[in-house]
Amino acid sequence: MALTLRASAAAAHAGELHRAVSLTRSALAELGQDADSELAARVRYTLAGNLLSVDSLTAAFAYSSEALAMIPEEPPSHTWVWAAATHVMAARNVGENETALRVARRALGVAEELRDTDAQADLLISLAGFDRGGRRGPEGRERLMRARELARRSGNAPVELRALFNLAMGRYESGDLVECLPWLTEGLDRARRAGLLQSPYPLEMRYLRLLVLHVLGRWDECLRAAATDAEVLPAAGGYTAGPALYVALARGETAAADRARALLEGPFDWMATLVAGIVLTDAAALRRDPEDAMRWMRSTVTALTDDAGTRPDATVRLAALALSAVADAAATLRQTGDEAGAGRWTDTATELVELARAVATHGEDGAPQGPEGQAWQARAEAEWGRAVSGPDPAAWADAVAAFGYGDVYEQTRCRFRFAEALVTAGRREEAVAEVRAVRETADRLGAAPLREQVDALVRRGRLADAPDTDDRAGVLTSREQEVLRLLALGRSNRQIGEELFISGKTASVHVSNILAKLGASSRGEAVAVAYRRGLIAAEP
Repeated sequence: MALTLRASAAAAHAGELHRAVSLTRSALAELGQDADSELAARVRYTLAGNLLSVDSLTAAFAYSSEALAMIPEEPPSHTWVWAAATHVMAARNVGENETALRVARRALGVAEELRDTDAQADLLISLAGFDRGGRRGPEGRERLMRARELARRSGNAPVELRALFNLAMGRYESGDLVECLPWLTEGLDRARRAGLLQSPYPLEMRYLRLLVLHVLGRWDECLRAAATDAEVLPAAGGYTAGPALYVALARGETAAADRARALLEGPFDWMATLVAGIVLTDAAALRRDPEDAMRWMRSTVTALTDDAGTRPDATVRLAALALSAVADAAATLRQTGDEAGAGRWTDTATELVELARAVATHGEDGAPQGPEGQAWQARAEAEWGRAVSGPDPAAWADAVAAFGYGDVYEQTRCRFRFAEALVTAGRREEAVAEVRAVRETADRLGAAPLREQVDALVRRGRLADAPDTDDRAGVLTSREQEVLRLLALGRSNRQIGEELFISGKTASVHVSNILAKLGASSRGEAVAVAYRRGLIAAEP
C-alpha cells in the first residue's frame, strides 16, 4: 500500500498524471474492509488531489468528501488537516465556495495548533483566492508571500512551487508583466533543485514564462525558450509551447493550426484544450471563416466550463477572436447589399458580445477580470460595433488603450482596426500615423499577415502620405537582416528556419522579400548587392 502511494507520487512529480491516478486507484482497491481509517482517508485525499490534476473535478470532490468524513476533527490530527486542505481545493473547483472557505478557515486554525507549517502554507494559498482581488490583490499577495516562506522553511517543495506559481499569476493578472518573470525564474529554479521540473506547477510556469515573452513582443526569445523546453517536457506538457504557436500563427505559419489540433489528441487536458482553442479560433478568423471560428470558440468554451457551469476567463478572448471573423462577414455582406445575411451575423455578434460581457464582469472567481480580460472585452465591444454598424474610431481607440498594459501584438492589431476606422471616418492624417506605427511593429515582430493587411489598407484607402511598400525597397527588417546574414553563409531555407526557430516556408517568404527589396533575381545576386551596399560585412 505504502509502496503504491509512493509510486503514484513519483508519477505525479514526473508529469505522468494519469498514471498517478491509476496507481492511487489501485491503492484504494487494495484497502480491506477493516483498513485503518486514517490510511483509508489518506488514500482518498491523495486520489482526490491526483484527480484534480487531470481535471476530473466532480470525482475529486467526492473522494475528498469521503476522506474528510472518515476521520474526526477532534482530536486534531495531521491527516484531518491534509484531508481538509485537499477538500478545500476540490470544493473550490466545483463551485462550492462557501464550503471551501469554511473548511479552510477551520483547518488553518488546526494546522497552526499542530504547528504543521506545510499545511498552513497550503491553506494560506487556497485562502488567498477568497481575499478581495484574489491573488492579484494586496491581501492575497501577502498570504501567498507568507505561504512561500512557510513552505520554504519546512522544505516542502511542491507547496512552495504552488505559492510561487500563484504569486507569478497574480502579477500577470494585474498586468505587471515584468514583475511576473522573477517569480517564474525563482519557481523554475526551485523545481530544478528539487527534481520537479516535470510536475504540474513547473509546467504551468513554463507556459506562463513563454506567454509573458509573447505578450511583451519578445518573440524570438519565446521561440528559443520553447525549443529548449521541448527537449525535456513529458508527454503531458505539450501545451506549454502554446505561446510559440501564437507566435507562429501571427507570423503566417499555417502549420501552427495543425500543431494545435495535435494537442487535442489523447486524454482531456484543460490547458491543451485552451491553447488549441485560441490558436484554431484565431486561425479561422485570419482566414475570414466565421463559421469555423464560431465552431472552435463554442466547443472550447463548452469543454472548459466546469461542473458548476462556470465559464473560463478565456471566454472573453475567444469571443473577441470569433467576433473578428463575424464582423468581417457582416461587413462584406452589407457592402454587397445582402442586409438579411448581414443581419444574421449581427445577431451572432450580439450573442458573442453579451457572453463576453457576462464573463468579464464575473470571472472564474466571481470578481471582474484584470487588465488582460478588460482589454479583450474592449476589443469584443469594438468588433461588435464593426459588425452592427461599421468601424467606430472611439471604440477602437479604447481597445488600443486597454492593451497598453503590455500586449504588443494585440495592441498593434487594434491599432490597425483603429486606422481602418479613421479612414472610414475621413480622418486620413491620423490614419497615416497609425499605419506607420502598425507597420513598424509588424516588421519588428515578423508578423507578415498583419503587415499585408495594413499594406492593403494603404492601397484601399489611398493613403498617399503613408510610406508605400515600393518606397521601402532596400530597407530590411531586423528579421530579414538575420536571414540575409545566413544567406551569405550559404544556408538553405530549411537551415535558416532551424537556426531562427521558424519554418522553412517562412524562411522562404523572407528570402523572397529580400530579393524583391534588393532588386535581385537570385540568392547569390542578393548577397552581392547586400555586400555592395554595406548591408552585411564579410565574415572573417
